[in-house]
Amino acid sequence: MSRAFGPIFQVAYVVEDVEAHIDHWTRTMGVGPFFRFPLPLPFAWLEVRGERVPVDAPIYESVAIAYSGETMIELIQPGPAPSTYREFLDAGRKGVHHLGTFTDDYDKQMAAARAAGIGVALEGALPLSRFAYLDTDILFPGTMVEVIEPRPSMIELFDGIRAACRDWDGRERIRAM
Repeated sequence: MSRAFGPIFQVAYVVEDVEAHIDHWTRTMGVGPFFRFPLPLPFAWLEVRGERVPVDAPIYESVAIAYSGETMIELIQPGPAPSTYREFLDAGRKGVHHLGTFTDDYDKQMAAARAAGIGVALEGALPLSRFAYLDTDILFPGTMVEVIEPRPSMIELFDGIRAACRDWDGRERIRAM
């Protein structure tokens, strides 16, 4: 639990090859199945470091999620467009990119982050949520925090994925969302 951002439910990795990481997570770690996001994501709007970018900008090559208990594991392979994910790999970094949190009051959470001097690296809106990646790793090297205001349809989707992972028999390692 983060006193500043709320409960952490997601650990997200930025990787060069989602397929290789799904193989590791399913075969070695026993976590799965992984559900692939249909791409491109249907952004209503998107900003990278305060600059509006086209909603169809190829920031993702592949994205997949699974659950281990109550913790979501997200694997992101960035596309060629500018993004926090591309910056992460281009800087030679590997591993955990961000921790995801849900908020009931997005505007209040974002105002508090800005008041604390925390910048916004990536922000946008999808049919399922509003979200922002906070530049917490600039203040101290580590990971970013993603603040997510989920809509009921996101909660339902994630509940279904969590249930599928809980009941997974080890077969069908990758599924469509």
